[in-house]
Amino acid sequence: MVDAAPQATRGTKAVAIIVYTVLRLGLFVAAWLLIVLLTPVKGIWAAAAGILISGAISLVLLDRQRSAVGAAVSGFVGRMNARIEASAAAEDSAEGEQDPEGKSVDQQ
Repeated sequence: MVDAAPQATRGTKAVAIIVYTVLRLGLFVAAWLLIVLLTPVKGIWAAAAGILISGAISLVLLDRQRSAVGAAVSGFVGRMNARIEASAAAEDSAEGEQDPEGKSVDQQ
């Protein structure tokens, strides 16, 4: 049986991350620009306000893109955890080859 939704490739995962990042930066620039042009707030305060406002807007507008990035990152972390567990299991099985005196099988 063939899956209806094929696995996302490395390229589509990278595209999802890039699209989300560009959209977040665009929201920040738009919010910052509106603050600088329409209010007396300037400098670091305008940047801080732009970060807060763009973050709040992105929670609503960029939900689908954030989900795609989350799936890409969780897949990466899952594969990394699987590698760590496999390595630990291999190390545990290698340590199990010692005799009761503490000498490895190769030293006898």
